[in-house]
Amino acid sequence: MESKDEDYWNDSTNKSFNFDEDDVAVLEVPSGHGANSNKRSLFGEDTPSEVAYGNAQTELPLHMIISDENLELILQEQSRNEMTIPKGISLEEEVKLLRKKIQEFRYAPSTESVLRKVILGQPCSLEMFRSMSEKEQLLDQAIASGSGNAILKVLLFLDRTLKKKLFYSLLQMRPEAVHHYVNYLALRLKVTECTDLLVFLGRHHEASLLQFSIFVCSTSNVEFKRQRLKKIYGDYFSQPGSNSFYAQLVANYINLLEYQSSELHATGGSKAAVEIQDKSVLETLHYVCGKYKWGDTSLQTNDNPFKLAENHQISQAQFEWIALNERAKQQAWLDFDHIFEKKAWLNLKQKSFKLNIPIDRTILRLHALHAPEPVINTFLAKVEDPQRRLALARRVNSKHGTIDAMVLLKDRAELEAYRSTLESGTEERLYAENALKSLNNTWKSDAMKLIK
Repeated sequence: MESKDEDYWNDSTNKSFNFDEDDVAVLEVPSGHGANSNKRSLFGEDTPSEVAYGNAQTELPLHMIISDENLELILQEQSRNEMTIPKGISLEEEVKLLRKKIQEFRYAPSTESVLRKVILGQPCSLEMFRSMSEKEQLLDQAIASGSGNAILKVLLFLDRTLKKKLFYSLLQMRPEAVHHYVNYLALRLKVTECTDLLVFLGRHHEASLLQFSIFVCSTSNVEFKRQRLKKIYGDYFSQPGSNSFYAQLVANYINLLEYQSSELHATGGSKAAVEIQDKSVLETLHYVCGKYKWGDTSLQTNDNPFKLAENHQISQAQFEWIALNERAKQQAWLDFDHIFEKKAWLNLKQKSFKLNIPIDRTILRLHALHAPEPVINTFLAKVEDPQRRLALARRVNSKHGTIDAMVLLKDRAELEAYRSTLESGTEERLYAENALKSLNNTWKSDAMKLIK
């Protein structure tokens, strides 16, 4: 007796396979615009002529709905005579026609004819394919057709009628079939079955196992996700010979989920801890930057943003950008020393300023976050090109930065003009006047050198 899956495929109603439910939904393609647009199934009751020409301006192009090969099958099937009994034929001829039709259902037809029915959504059964060679040929023919529904129907039939070892052996050299079957298992979160399959298939299909891990991550149940990923890692990625890169990806994600969960419990469900649940590592880094006591180098856990970045291979540029934005929003300007100043190799007491993100973008971002002018000037001083520094200083309205750039350019006339725009008695006006004196002294010193 046929299984539930076979009952579906033998049904005359034309539907496409839906991985999310046992009862399969119709795959619908919009045939128009607006809320009241009619819908039709992919293999619905529209005739090919209606599909190709009906309402051509509002429907999807035909080549986006069905491949050229499958369209050819439809056209061929249309040209065939359906099971109709002509008028006026003898009883003997009518019996022959009926017997021929019964034979098509009771005896194994050609794989081509069966797959044609599958693609067209016509009722058919695969139970007549009993030998191993027949089943192997059926799978190869389904893969060659390019029809996902046909491939999956054959795979489910083989899974039901073969021992696991034989079934997995058929999949061993057929990556297209593995891809479809892993998708099927992943969307049903059948972790054990998928892991067993991919462990049997070996390292050539580790990418499919990683793909399965990603599918597991799509669920919104964090605890379920964490437990399933730990099982995948323990059953396969932690074993000798597994791909170390893939193994590290899965391990890092498990580590991230566990840290987020521990923070939720440690803080008693604080708003900030709730917001990072099941979020990315960069969003978690932003959270850690907010709770970390900058300058405490003794902490060697994920609560230290430097350690979190190291554990999850966050680049220096990503780390600096996240930390800069978080600290700037908290107006914790003194913490910038711990972010951008690095100890020198030869002299641990000496520090050097190191920036891995574009200096222009950094200065403009600090200005947007209302950083104090001394902070902006610290970054402006790192711009080596005087012309570029002057343009940036003017753009962020940094008076000290503008004066310093003009001094570097030795543009005395421009500096005098700029000084006249500054209000008398202000600190900026005094700074400009001192800069002019410094520039005059430098000019006189250079002139004396030339005379000598």
